[in-house]
Amino acid sequence: MCVIIVCTVEYARARIWPAELGGEQKAASPAWSSGVTWARQTGSAAARVSGYHNDMDTYSLAAAARALGTSAPRVRRAVDRLGMPVKRAASGVFQLTSRQVGDLARELGVTPSVPGLSRVDIRVLAALSRSPRGVASVREAGRRAGVTPTATARALARLTSDGLVARTPMMLARGRAAETTVYRLRFGSPQWLALAPVIARVHMPARPGRAHATRVPPHLLHLFWNVAPAQLDIASSAPFIARRLLTSFDPDGLAWGTVNLPASAWEHAAAARGLEPAQRALAHNLAGYEPHAV
Repeated sequence: MCVIIVCTVEYARARIWPAELGGEQKAASPAWSSGVTWARQTGSAAARVSGYHNDMDTYSLAAAARALGTSAPRVRRAVDRLGMPVKRAASGVFQLTSRQVGDLARELGVTPSVPGLSRVDIRVLAALSRSPRGVASVREAGRRAGVTPTATARALARLTSDGLVARTPMMLARGRAAETTVYRLRFGSPQWLALAPVIARVHMPARPGRAHATRVPPHLLHLFWNVAPAQLDIASSAPFIARRLLTSFDPDGLAWGTVNLPASAWEHAAAARGLEPAQRALAHNLAGYEPHAV
């Protein structure tokens, strides 16, 4: 049960899943394989930069950009934005320490290069690989990838044409039944099996934390169909909301509650009568996970 919730909240790392049912799969081309071999080398270098710090090592803007998979001007703008005190050589070349490059990696992310794929393609693949249930809109895929909706739409069209992404119409519960298009990786395709080790090395840039919700959102109202509007307010009804999410065991609801409900709500829900032992254990686990326990 806990494994299901971790995947639902989408903190799961990139992994290889069984082939999706249906749909014709294309064979991987030699260009993909040679590109992945080269990308593994550059990706491991980027991973060392983001995880290893030796202030005796220095990087120019160009070297830092290569390690992070971005451009030197973008690195320069991030240095200025973060107010980094950077030393310069007599020639004027920037001398970034590995610790500073690590800070830049958290700000900008790390995107290893893969011949045949753009930076946006790689970021979109990384976002989808960490969304095992799929993404229900182009805008949401772009938000998770950290790129614009327009660029995301073009990338999804290319990746769908290449057989890496499946585009499936589905009926989803969003307060009411709504038909939408869900984008998912073809986890069993030869193209993805070749790319997965490289895409797993992508580090997304840190996103600013969102403000906690104050009420149950519209797309979860079907779980509270027989509830008075006053009971949808988190400040006054958090334990009740937590208990309803536990008993309905809706993945989207539990994912939302994990982020937005305080630990005390899950603990109160765990003490309520009528819960099965597995539901009670899940409530305790979610209370322990919640980062702002009250």
